Amino acid sequence: MESLRFNLLGVVRGRRGSVDLDMGSPQQQALLVVLLLRPGQAVSAAVLMEALWGDDPPVTATKSLRTYAWRWRKVLENDVAEPRLLTTVGDGYRLEVPEDAVDVRYAEALARRARRARRAGDARSARTMLAEALALFNGEPLAGVPGPFAQRHRRRLSELHLDLLEARLALDIDLGRASWCVPELRALTDENPLRESLIVLLIRALHASGRTGEAAAVFPAARRRIVDRLGLEPGAELADAHRRLLASEGPAAPPMRSGEPARTEASPGGEASAGSDVPVPVPQPAQVPASTADFTGREAVARLMINALSRPDRDSLPIVAVVGMGGLGKTTLARHVAHRLGAHYPDGQLYAELRGGDARPASPQDILDGFLAALGVESVPDCQDSRSALFRSVTHDRRLLVVLDDAHSLAQLTPLLPGAATCGVLVTSRSRLAGLNGAVYADLEVFDEAEAMELLSRVIGHDRVAAERETARELVVACGLLPLAVRIVAARLAARPGWSIGMLRDRFTGERRLGTLRAGDLDVSATFLASWRQLTPEQQRALVLLAVTDMPDFALPIAARMLDRPESDSEDLLEELVDLALLESDTAGRYHLHPLVRSFALAQDIAAPAGSAEAAASAGSVGEIAASRGRLLDALLGTAVNAFRWAAPGDPVAVTLASDGAAGQPLDSLASARRWAAVELPNIVALVGQMAAGEADLLRRSVDLMIAMSPFGPDPRAEPTIELLSVLCAAADRAGDGKVAGRAHFLRGNLAMAAVRRQEAERELRIAARLCAKYDDIAILRQALDTLGLLALRLGDYDGAVTNFEEAIGLARWLRHRTGEFMSIVNAALAEIYHGRSVEAEATCREALDSFDDQSDDDATAYAWYVIGLAVFDQQRYEDAVSWFGRCLNLCVSAGLHVREARARYRLADALRETGELELALRHARQAAGHCERLSDQRDQAYAYAVLSRVLHALGADQESREQLILAHDLFTVLGLPEAAETGRQLARRP
Repeated sequence: MESLRFNLLGVVRGRRGSVDLDMGSPQQQALLVVLLLRPGQAVSAAVLMEALWGDDPPVTATKSLRTYAWRWRKVLENDVAEPRLLTTVGDGYRLEVPEDAVDVRYAEALARRARRARRAGDARSARTMLAEALALFNGEPLAGVPGPFAQRHRRRLSELHLDLLEARLALDIDLGRASWCVPELRALTDENPLRESLIVLLIRALHASGRTGEAAAVFPAARRRIVDRLGLEPGAELADAHRRLLASEGPAAPPMRSGEPARTEASPGGEASAGSDVPVPVPQPAQVPASTADFTGREAVARLMINALSRPDRDSLPIVAVVGMGGLGKTTLARHVAHRLGAHYPDGQLYAELRGGDARPASPQDILDGFLAALGVESVPDCQDSRSALFRSVTHDRRLLVVLDDAHSLAQLTPLLPGAATCGVLVTSRSRLAGLNGAVYADLEVFDEAEAMELLSRVIGHDRVAAERETARELVVACGLLPLAVRIVAARLAARPGWSIGMLRDRFTGERRLGTLRAGDLDVSATFLASWRQLTPEQQRALVLLAVTDMPDFALPIAARMLDRPESDSEDLLEELVDLALLESDTAGRYHLHPLVRSFALAQDIAAPAGSAEAAASAGSVGEIAASRGRLLDALLGTAVNAFRWAAPGDPVAVTLASDGAAGQPLDSLASARRWAAVELPNIVALVGQMAAGEADLLRRSVDLMIAMSPFGPDPRAEPTIELLSVLCAAADRAGDGKVAGRAHFLRGNLAMAAVRRQEAERELRIAARLCAKYDDIAILRQALDTLGLLALRLGDYDGAVTNFEEAIGLARWLRHRTGEFMSIVNAALAEIYHGRSVEAEATCREALDSFDDQSDDDATAYAWYVIGLAVFDQQRYEDAVSWFGRCLNLCVSAGLHVREARARYRLADALRETGELELALRHARQAAGHCERLSDQRDQAYAYAVLSRVLHALGADQESREQLILAHDLFTVLGLPEAAETGRQLARRP
């Protein structure tokens, strides 16, 4: 039987294994809560009645208790006739479940274990337990459960939550994270202004952060507040904390265990940061697009939303969810309300389209990337959970409104929610998103007649409507009072001032296309068709060609290439379609289609314009669409090749990727290449996934496009990336084009190598090498052999590595690819080091640097310096190693080579350890470990943990050293790397 789990620290929930239990009515939940919070105890009927109804139970109370108990037995027991969990004892009941099955009891157990760990001097373990306990809380405890018993325990559990927060914050301060605690403590003291223990912690945190002046100002303000509200002086603990601060004693530091190094202030990422408390300008985003000038109606629901999001006494994150079918104006209403709320959220507004109606909704990870960038965060972790946690931290003490438009699911939405009550969230969705705790739902319905008439009047003019009022009423009723349909017909009338309203009404009636547009009906195709028939042939052609791609959005230059028109003409066409509500544009120069409009457009037939170059070759929409897709791929590939040249200067692969005559968008620096790639990568991934099943020529360009984008992404660990590359390889194999197949397998192998999927990488790269050799794809073959050499090196096959590198060197010389030759030479030198020939490796690198002194590739130079550092380290010339790794580190920092920077830093730490400079070594080792964690490179994380373990061991911090060694060993083992054997032996030798 699968285990039961009960959550009481929020909305009451139960699960059996992975299946949610039916929790029944609130009163039924109240009975369960009493039994769960009195584990194993027999609870009499009298006690249960008082718990559920207080002193005035209904006359049916006894019968109700039996009914609730019977319902719970049906849910919990395998056999209701022979209950084992919920048993009858006298006139009451007893429920037997394990302690860890109830989150309250588990949280209390964690709190007890944390207290014991702290008393034993194990502050880190105590902190971990407290964090785990706090993570169990998910809103107000026992939310919605009635009765005196639930109310008493709600207060108790809320107090427990605060106690746990205080204990965790105290440990964070003791562990050197005081600066990190200040924003959270400020928010908590604002919410609990009379809780003196929190004020004491705020004083300690500010003082420990070097902000003594701010710390000194806390007590006078707190004292005034306490005296004004309570008529009492502050307690002894708070007064004593202030006195010690003024005497410059500061809060007492925790006792230091023997051999433990002094701690330094750390940032949330774990790196020491001497200037972490220096104020920096905080961006104030204003991302919500402009409110519609002719916004109409919705005043009652708008007031509901504004009231819910502006309550001054709120103690949890306010969320408003605007829900309803497509075309009801959810987005328009959300933007309108967001702007009206501007004064309540002075720190700005974040906005994201989640594309819930798309086949591929927006990734929370990508949305978080944009949010964090807008808030000034420069280094964003790769892991979605880490991004979400960082987003909650950054927004914790801010008053921000987050608008999330067209949400697909609760799973998509949850990572995007701030945690602080000072923020607010406004969501639109086509579904109710069941489980969105604490949300106020604003259910949109169709317009009433007055609202629909007002919108029509505002768009085409009140006088025009007044002249044909009854006809206008018939028109909006024919539109089903759907806001989208009303807006479309109003826009058409506004664009045709010579038309009467009756003319448009008659067209709808004659075609009988709008009969289905009525309340509750999702079918708006008749409205789209009516608009379609009013478009010029050029506008129709544009709408269909723009609809042929699954890209989330597109820029004007890309649209112009798809339409095969000059940019100025294309912009006119696009803006006309925007005016007709068939195309949307939230940002100047970028456009997107609503999914329903795209589906409608794709069902239409078009032909190439008479006299065009494609007219003879195209057969209706099929030929036009194929030609448009080709132009789209060429446009993106041309710009991607330009970006590739900045990322890999001199690489002959760029020449082999050149599209058929498409120059692409010019890029003037590596930074501009990265910016372009960051914007277009989601579009390219979506497009390539769509093209994979297309004709051979489109497939070839799709594969080349992904190779050109490989220096910039996508994430090789992400499931969509893995699936996309698998589909590409299968399609290329089916197509029978060996050269394309070789490139597809090369791409898949390279990304598998980056994600440390060794078996997949080796299989795919060997296939790629065989096919590239057979079809003379020398540039890709060289890169495949070089990567196979690195793979062999990581697997301990040093002879095989050297063989592959030597072949790659020969091909690089044939291609006159000097940087590639240099990198393969250095790779071969690295293999020599692992083969025990470090002297020869050093000489090889020095000779390469001399021979290629004309190159200006910072990455190649930094790599050679790094490998020389490894060589001299292996020769036990540790002072020289410090010098070489230091040079490499400085170059990486200045050139923005983040991965090489992390590697150079942990190697430098290891060399400093050998020279006896242990404190400096510890600083670099911790920074390297934090850097690798942010980069989410598990292999480098393992090496960084191993180095940090060695440095800590040298300092005598044996317990933390062992913890780091375990982390390194676990990662080496998971990745299947040979270093796991050595770390395993080291762990066996340590107690």
